[in-house]
Amino acid sequence: MGEGGGRRVADPDRLALELGRERRKKQMLEISVFELQNTVTELEKRLGSVEDEDKLSIVRTFDQMPVGSLKEVLKQLEEEKKSLQNQLKDYELRLEQEAKAYHKANDERRMYLSEILQTSATLKIVERQKTDALTGKGENRILRGRYSGPGNLKMVDPQKGSIKKTVGVKQLPKLKH
Repeated sequence: MGEGGGRRVADPDRLALELGRERRKKQMLEISVFELQNTVTELEKRLGSVEDEDKLSIVRTFDQMPVGSLKEVLKQLEEEKKSLQNQLKDYELRLEQEAKAYHKANDERRMYLSEILQTSATLKIVERQKTDALTGKGENRILRGRYSGPGNLKMVDPQKGSIKKTVGVKQLPKLKH
């Protein structure tokens, strides 16, 4: 094997030396990771003990306070509690009022929507009747018995009986000039 394209042929001894260096670096990194994990664990334990100490220091502070100061702190806390309770009651009242207003508005909306639908249906019927009156389709429907209006419109005159089919003739006789 010779040189090809400017690349040196890999020497087995040099490769073995590089492999050894890489293994040592890997071992050092593994040791560093292990040490860092131990450090993190110790710091977490310290943090837990510091939090416990902080809680204890608060309790100790109250233990060391004179009774008058403790009563004052208690009074402030009770006032804050009352204030928060009043605020909560105000929010509950406001929520109840808003709910009533919503339901009232929603009922009105439904009522108006119903009226709009009824008016729209009536308007469609009136427009259909106008169109039928202009085009004469309504009369054909009456004559054919397809009109769905009130009563039996086939009976124009009850004494004469029902309309004869000859009335609905589509072709008229030709006129002489």
